[in-house]
Order: sequence, then C-alpha cells, then structure tokens
Amino acid sequence: MTDTNVRGALAIAQDYVRFIETGDRDGIARSLADNVEQIFPISVEASGDPMGIFSGKEEVVDYTYGLFRKFSGLWWPSPEWSESVDRKRAFFEARGSATVAHSGVPYSNVYITRFDVENGLITRIAEYANANLYVSLGIEPTPTEIKAVERVQARR
Repeated sequence: MTDTNVRGALAIAQDYVRFIETGDRDGIARSLADNVEQIFPISVEASGDPMGIFSGKEEVVDYTYGLFRKFSGLWWPSPEWSESVDRKRAFFEARGSATVAHSGVPYSNVYITRFDVENGLITRIAEYANANLYVSLGIEPTPTEIKAVERVQARR
C-alpha cells in the first residue's frame, strides 16, 4: 500500500498549504515529486493558453519560495477542501489573504487549486485564480517565472 492510499491526496495537499502559510521551506520541498509540474491555466491574455508552467521540483520550489519575498501574512482562511474518490486528487477553494511586500497593499485573490498526488508526493498543481489581479500588483517577475511564461509561448 502506498502513502497515497494511507493518507490520501487531501492530507498531503493540506500539509503543503500549511507549509506555505508557515514558511516551512523543508516541508514544501519534501511534499513535491522531482517531476512535479505547477500550471496556472488562466492567463491575462485572451489566447486560452495557461499563464505559466513550472516544470520540475527546482522551478516549483523557487516559485513557491519567491512568494515569501513578495507577500507577508500569506494564508487562506476558511478553505473548502474535497478529495477524489480514488484519493489521488485534492481540491482547494479559498480566498487568500496577504500583504504585498513592496507596497503594503492588501492582496486577496480567489483560488481553486487541484493537487495530484502519487506515492505520497505532489506531482501536479493546477492553480486557478484571477491572473489580472495578480499582474496588477506590479510585482517584478523572477527569472523562473519568466521561464514558465516563455515555456507556454514556445508551445504555441
């Protein structure tokens, strides 16, 4: 029996979100498979293409750690969680709460996130949120974020 069958995707995804909220970098990294992919399916462009795709643990970790430089007080109060019947996917719906580090402006986006889990590790994260709201914050993209956007453009 694999860890996914013991704990299920729900417990693993809930741990991952808690690790982000508490800034537990080791916990974040331990939660991710080496081949993890994080995708942002909703773009600011009317192309229907994703906003960005982070490929591999190094990129997903770099993106996630970058949140700690961009925001303070990042958390999702009162999330609603569900899990697929086979316990391999968890779904998260919540309104986030944070403060933008460079401006002090409050930031609150709505998220629906799908976590796919295999063998106790997250293999795919699909985060649905208002990309226009995020872009409007004027946060300078990191080299890893630029690479994720360019990856989508190269697939066109």
